[in-house]
Amino acid sequence: MTSNSVGIIGSGAWGCALAHAFSIAGNEVMLWGRSAETINDINERHENKIYLKGLKLDNDIVATTNLKSVCEKDILVLAVPTQQVRDVSRTIQQYLKSNKPVISSAKGFELKTGKLVSEILAETLSNIRIGILSGPTFASEVITGWPTAATFAMQDQDFATRLAEKLSSTSFRLYTSDDIIGTQVGGAVKNIIAIACGIASGQGFGENTRAAIVTRGLAETARLAAAVGGNTETLSGLSGLGDFLLSCTSRKSRNYKFGELLGTGYSSQDALKRMEGVVEGFHSANPVIERAIQLNIDLPICFSVSSILAGNADVSSSIRQLLNRPIRNE
Repeated sequence: MTSNSVGIIGSGAWGCALAHAFSIAGNEVMLWGRSAETINDINERHENKIYLKGLKLDNDIVATTNLKSVCEKDILVLAVPTQQVRDVSRTIQQYLKSNKPVISSAKGFELKTGKLVSEILAETLSNIRIGILSGPTFASEVITGWPTAATFAMQDQDFATRLAEKLSSTSFRLYTSDDIIGTQVGGAVKNIIAIACGIASGQGFGENTRAAIVTRGLAETARLAAAVGGNTETLSGLSGLGDFLLSCTSRKSRNYKFGELLGTGYSSQDALKRMEGVVEGFHSANPVIERAIQLNIDLPICFSVSSILAGNADVSSSIRQLLNRPIRNE
């Protein structure tokens, strides 16, 4: 690539944060969104007042509603929720050249098929280079300029390194991995475990309880990752442990905050109505359980969260049952 141009599809909080990070790294960045009002605010006021009010985006970001123009950039980033990836990828297929790097930042399993984002992209887009960006990243902190690091997974490690160097800055660092599967599983299951931690907090349990849920949740994630072809060592890095430490401990995490609402007595639907943005863990819980059943894997925390979300289990008793499972070798 002779130029450093990046197109980003998705003008929500994370799409804007990535646009900001890549722009200050010296890249030409174009951001696509559906809302003409949001696009206008980004271009004229350098702000996304809906999701990131009061935070200034880099002046050089160009926002547009022209999807074709964004897809013509050297690097394409999909900053849309997992459940939108299939429709978006089908729409943009006509605009993509062969060997285009397409990077997804979604963290989830597709509700209808139970597939990971890389599997969706492989089905819907031909002759592209699939990349996955995942890790402990709050959008507001990225825009503020606080040091942030994430995993960038791609099969071709030489190419991944070149891209990571283009996209990284002193405050936003990308570390490469060839484990596309493990990187995705870590981010997706983390959201479910974050809901469990939020539920425990809402129920009034303490730090010990949360530590137990996080630790055992990471073990569940490793079991699933190994079963679907990922490397369990990946989960000790940014897209695994790093993301768990962030999302399972902070109210800035949508999944954690959603779980807290459940823990205080809200139903799933009522809790969702109080949330700004997509709660990925809500949509991923059932597909994860279905995969676990198919693969004969024990994921008790994920199963409990899925049952609670479906309204099939009592919140308080579910958490206590988890913490009273039979004693066995860790």
